[in-house]
Amino acid sequence: MSIDIKKKEMVQRGTAFFPIQYYCSNTASPLYNLPVHWHNECELIHILDGEHMFFVDGEEICLKKGMLCVIQDGVLHGDGANKTTCRYESVVFDLSLVRNKNYAHDAFLEDISSRKVVLNKVIPLKNKEASTEVENMFLAMRREPVGYELLTVARLLFIFGYIKNNGFFTEDEKVLDRSRLRSDQLKAVFNLIKQNYGSVISLDDMAASAGMSPKYFCRVFREMTHRTPVEYLNAFRVDQACNQLRAGKESLIDVAYNCGFNDFSYFIKTFKRYKGMTPHKYRSFDLRLADEIQPPPKILENEYSDANS
Repeated sequence: MSIDIKKKEMVQRGTAFFPIQYYCSNTASPLYNLPVHWHNECELIHILDGEHMFFVDGEEICLKKGMLCVIQDGVLHGDGANKTTCRYESVVFDLSLVRNKNYAHDAFLEDISSRKVVLNKVIPLKNKEASTEVENMFLAMRREPVGYELLTVARLLFIFGYIKNNGFFTEDEKVLDRSRLRSDQLKAVFNLIKQNYGSVISLDDMAASAGMSPKYFCRVFREMTHRTPVEYLNAFRVDQACNQLRAGKESLIDVAYNCGFNDFSYFIKTFKRYKGMTPHKYRSFDLRLADEIQPPPKILENEYSDANS
């Protein structure tokens, strides 16, 4: 994953004609990592098995089977503070994919695009029809049968219609303003860490970037991320160390210093805390096995017709 200095993810999704990308993730893999970031596209996350803690727009949520996580464009999101084990799939897409310019009732999608409404982070799939349509949308992207583009768009439209019909959104201006302010404050802190993680970053530095006093900043940061600022900083530095270890060019002690750890023993201890193994073991780990993702549950060839019969 490539992320710019403002934590904006820089990845091409699909093609210019079909701007959507499917991902399948296994949080048990030592190589799995979803740092806090944002992008200009919307994202839908669907749990295959287990459950996972996600950080979305200043809130940590536990996503389980039977729920759909919706992330609007520009919203900060990533892994939660507590490690969980699950497999999940997601699609990241440009909202223009499902917007029909000639459709008279496109106002709701326009309001989503302009952030005049904020969609609920978690959408409960309350009936079999909703659950089936969501599963089949991911199935279409996963299997890519003939005509999967039309099947995908049709089911995305169903999902947005389901959200609107059930009122899973808010138009409260006070809520929207508070959400934007807190998001901007966090983006400033993450930007500071991204640019300077290899150097000394004090609590005062982080608080100043958010425009808060250190004491108030610590309270707000913990409320929004369920981590202390130092915990987040250490986790980010460990993730950067993982990137350097996989490159295999630097010594362990150089990696530690490059990533802002001035005490090598503290680096070893912190790395093991977040990754469950030492940096040396991580570097020597069989990356092919670590990156292996179990296939989704077996799908019958006639699942499309069975699901809709």
